Amino acid sequence: MAAMPKMELILIRHGETDWNKGAIFRGHEDVRLNATGIAQADATADALKDKVFEAIYSSPLKRSLVTARRIALPHEIIVRENDGLLDMNYGTWQGMKESTIEERWPSAYARWIKTPTKMKFPGGESTKKAWKRVNSALREILFTCGTGTIVLVSHRMPIKFMTTYLLGKGFSEFPKVKHDPCAISVFEVESRVSKPIILNDTRHLAKLNLTPERDF
Repeated sequence: MAAMPKMELILIRHGETDWNKGAIFRGHEDVRLNATGIAQADATADALKDKVFEAIYSSPLKRSLVTARRIALPHEIIVRENDGLLDMNYGTWQGMKESTIEERWPSAYARWIKTPTKMKFPGGESTKKAWKRVNSALREILFTCGTGTIVLVSHRMPIKFMTTYLLGKGFSEFPKVKHDPCAISVFEVESRVSKPIILNDTRHLAKLNLTPERDF
């Protein structure tokens, strides 16, 4: 019997924005990449230029979509927008500095830091609902594509959710995952079983001589 074809699944977080550096909650706010973010996207495109992409999907928000389009450019492939890959909806916290939120909503902020799995953002999503949304989109993409090299470009929280799911771990484990801007994670997927090849790889960004940022 012939071996089942495999999929190479590549997860990429979008490049840096000024709001990342300023510790401002982004969510569904359509923040653009800054100059560093553009450089990160281009370095990621260069690292992946010799791959043959079957498809590339992205959140429709500019910071993700521009990252994806710059990665897709050498391959002359159209980026497919997918709402399931949207960032977490932080509700009324969107556009606000972390320090302001800590001051105005101390109990909610403490819950977010200490027990993020129990968090429901004021006027926004719960982490549980976002987990279901993101991984439902992931499963649909895996089913639709089946084989080849598939690239998903998204945001900090969705990448955490998808990585946790692909590692075969439960919702409670997502806070342990770290994925830096424009880092690359690669999974081999075969018969609905995923195997990590590399996680949060930033070697291709070393030439930019960037100062490591906190997970925000």
